[in-house]
Amino acid sequence: MGICVLDKETIKEPRSSRLALRLGHDSLHALAYNPDDTASAIYRRLPLESSSASLMKSLEEVVYDNPVLLSDFLQIDILIDTPRFAIVPDDIIAVDSDMTQSLLIKAIGEEAASGEVIVDDMTHIGATIVMSVDSDITAFMRRTFNNPAIRHNLSPQCRYFFDKNRIDNAGKMYVNLRRDAMDIIVLGNDSLRMANTFRFRDIMDAVYYIMACREMLDLDPAGNEHLIAGDEALRDEITPILRKFLGYVMPVVPPAYVPKDDEQWEKAPFDLIILPLCE
Repeated sequence: MGICVLDKETIKEPRSSRLALRLGHDSLHALAYNPDDTASAIYRRLPLESSSASLMKSLEEVVYDNPVLLSDFLQIDILIDTPRFAIVPDDIIAVDSDMTQSLLIKAIGEEAASGEVIVDDMTHIGATIVMSVDSDITAFMRRTFNNPAIRHNLSPQCRYFFDKNRIDNAGKMYVNLRRDAMDIIVLGNDSLRMANTFRFRDIMDAVYYIMACREMLDLDPAGNEHLIAGDEALRDEITPILRKFLGYVMPVVPPAYVPKDDEQWEKAPFDLIILPLCE
């Protein structure tokens, strides 16, 4: 058995609270809060065994060791951080909705696409994320949590940044930094141009991926803005480096409902923070 870090003393009124979970290859992130009292937020990172053979068992143990997660929450959202996905233009799906699985197989291979295929419609963006998740994991989530909405972790970011970007159609790159990876989303001309995740060990590797993506999409170093969200320490490390090459590098301003200098919100993953604005 593991260690309980979430109990009914830390989350006192689950029925009035939202629960947002983010499942990665080595951790389960949990953010719970009352929408009418955002200062009530509780965030925890729960480590998991990272090997595919033990991930399912580790996930079960973590959830059952923290039984408050099994409460009847007001709403439950689950984000899956997985490389087993493809982004498909909506006009292709409109022609033949049965093409989603075959397109996913072409993008990531038949073996990788062998789990449950989840179609994540990003509504007004004009694109859909199609992902494959191990069937035992999705089955566990659906029988354990009350009617969870399961989405890819890029989905809320694409929606959020798309809505922010519609004010200005000029091309922008958004980067969400975390401990060992970053999400890169590029928008321009009222459309999604790119959304992907890159793993890195050193900050200069992250700089390389950013600059390579900008060059590939022909973004102007002086004119096209670059905005950074995510881990504060990594933002502070990468910003002065990028400013040597780019004319506009700024942090992403958090949503207005996030209390200033609140430790729980500051530690939580950015994609969990913005979920209320991405429905």
